[in-house]
Parts: sequence; structure tokens; C-alpha cells
Amino acid sequence: MRADRLLQIVGLLRQHGQLSATELARRLEVTPRTVLRDMEALSTAGVPVVAERGRQGGFSLLPGYRPAVEELTATEVQALLLAGRVPADSVGLAGPLASALRKLGGWAAPEHGRSADRISDRVLVDASGWWGSPEQAEHFATVQRAVLTDRRLRLTYRPRDPTGTGLRTVDPYGLLQAAGVWYLIAAHRGRPRSYRLTRVLAATVLDEPSRRPPDLDLRALWSRLRAEFAPPPSLTIRLACDPARYELVLMLLSGQGAGRPRVLDEGPPVVFEIEVHVLRPTVGVLAGLGSTVRALAPPELLELMVVVARDLLSAYPELTLATAPPTGSGSGSGSAGG
Repeated sequence: MRADRLLQIVGLLRQHGQLSATELARRLEVTPRTVLRDMEALSTAGVPVVAERGRQGGFSLLPGYRPAVEELTATEVQALLLAGRVPADSVGLAGPLASALRKLGGWAAPEHGRSADRISDRVLVDASGWWGSPEQAEHFATVQRAVLTDRRLRLTYRPRDPTGTGLRTVDPYGLLQAAGVWYLIAAHRGRPRSYRLTRVLAATVLDEPSRRPPDLDLRALWSRLRAEFAPPPSLTIRLACDPARYELVLMLLSGQGAGRPRVLDEGPPVVFEIEVHVLRPTVGVLAGLGSTVRALAPPELLELMVVVARDLLSAYPELTLATAPPTGSGSGSGSAGG
């Protein structure tokens, strides 16, 4: 739910006194159902919205309500506009977002005023899931300022190959967060590229206008850059696995960029086909799964599985099968939580 639309609703109701759901939907270019959800969100956050039924009815604000919108700082407005799109703590805006919400609560009846606090105490959103944590981009604010003001940016950037570390003057196009990772989409010497913000070692906004194409479609550009970076899977493999571990197998294969599975037999065992990029990393995943999954085709996959198995045995000549731990033992077999 977009915080900027909620602010628009409060502003429209203050300006016009009362508006129907249909009229609000027309002005906001959304559906009446979306307006009803927004009204529920405003009420939950402590904004006293009054609904009157009937042909002459609509929504209005409780007389005397005056949110402290005028007191919002630039940082708090930024936090509100990003709310619902990215984790506030990943861009250092958790504090400003909390203070902005308190100001928006303004005056409200006690039973409403405590709603936002109760929600924040009881509802947690963690984009990182069980493993890992959102990356902290040290120079996010500087890069964002260049993007929003259409100014060129001088970066000290460390690419994946550290020997290529150096200065780059770029024309910022936009910011993107993908799977908890922030990227700058910008052109260097006229060629669009993506820059991972955690690899930005220094950033300076230049007093030069950015050469951003006026008709740029950022989403389409990102799709093209992503396709160039990761070519589509090109090899189909066939596997069989225990139904209880099917989702785990898919999750691990998706980390290697595998495509969507096609189930051939629901089993047990589940037999399915899936497209992968290259064999060697896929074999590494399958080898780590042990007897949970069995490779069936193509022949080159089976041959590489045997080669990797022999390499592993030769790397540990002092061990024998008799001393190896049973399948499924070890810390990886436990549960992460309930």
C-alpha cells in the first residue's frame, strides 16, 4: 500500500470535506475497492475517518482533526514515499518513518491513537527471511540525491573483479532493489549498466545535469540488463526426488537460476524436468542433497555426477564408507524454527 496515496486521501478530504469512494477512486486513478482498503488502513493508523452511508454519503475526517503534515521533515516524507516498497532500515529510514507515522496520527481518540503502536509492536516484516540480512549501502543517500535531482555522479567503484576498481563518472537513471540488494542503473560513457551500491567506495554528486533520456523506460531497461547478465537456462535435466524434499530441491536449484519445473510423475518419487544454465554448479547442488534426489537424464549429467563423486572420494583417501556419517545427519537436517 503506497503511503503517498494515503497522504493524498487525507489532503483531498481536508480540502473537500466529504467525497464518495467512487469520486476518490476517480481522482486517485484506482478502484473503489482499493479506496476502501486505504480507508481501513488510515483508520487503523489512527486517522479518524468517518463513513456515511446512502446516496449522499461518503468519507470525511472527524471535525477538528488536523494531522501534523506541515511538520514533516524532508527525510520523513522520503521515508513515507518509500514505505511499502523497500525495508526502511535498509536505507537508514526506520527512525524517520516511525516519527512520520506518529505525526500523521495527529489528534485521534485514544482507542485509535494506540492502533499504530500496537501494529508496530506485533507485526514484523523482514525482507531477508531466515538467512542473511539486507545489505547496508553506505553511500545510498548520495546516490539517491543524484538520481532525484538529475545530476551526474562520480563513483569510486569496485566491480566483481577488484582489479577493475577505479573512478567512473556516470549519468544516473534510477535506483532498483532486487532481492534485498540495491543497484544504481546508470550510463557510463553512454552505455547503461547496473552498479551494486555496496561496491560503491565513494560517491560525489556533480554540478552537471544528468544525460538521462526523457523517454526512458527504467523497467524495460532493467529487464534488458538482467537478460544480458544472466542468459536464460538452456539445458533440460530430469530428476527424481522424495516428495517431502521436493520444495527444498526446487529452492536450492532456483538459487542457480533454474527455470520452472515440469512434473512428469507425482510419484513417489516425484519425477520432474527443469532447465538449468550450466551443469557443474547444478551437480554441486545435487551432490549436496545426497540420496534425496537422483539424476535421471541427460547422460552428460549422470557422467558428471560420477566424476564429482570420484573426485570427492579421492580428496579424502583417509576416510572409508564405514566412517562416513549416515545420510541426513549433521546440522543441516534440523529445523530453522517453528
